[in-house]
Amino acid sequence: MAPKSNKKLIFAILAVVIAAALMLFLYQTFMPKGAKGDKTITVTVIHGDGSEKEFTCRTEEAYLDKVLVTEGIVEDNPSDYGLYILTADGEEADKGSQEWWCLTKGGESVNTGASDTPIEDGDQFELTLTTGY
Repeated sequence: MAPKSNKKLIFAILAVVIAAALMLFLYQTFMPKGAKGDKTITVTVIHGDGSEKEFTCRTEEAYLDKVLVTEGIVEDNPSDYGLYILTADGEEADKGSQEWWCLTKGGESVNTGASDTPIEDGDQFELTLTTGY
């Protein structure tokens, strides 16, 4: 009886490995990709007091994180998952008060972090200090 259950276990492990490889392939194939080349984007920082500051950035970068750091809009806080935005335009989010910087594009939610957000010429992004998880 033991050899039969070992075969089932091996097939189950093999199926999981194949499924994981397939999901990784699909993600790599269809994930949003940034395009190199000269482009101009706008980033608006909306502070906790409601005041706003707009930054116009010219860049050849493909993803938003490098632009935000290079232009000094945010501090460079790398994490295991990409850029962690703790401070924007000099204002630091207070984690104890459940504050965080919400990234949107043209007022719409962005489903990626800044490190995985591709940019195109004319894009408009917002960083809004938000309270509550």
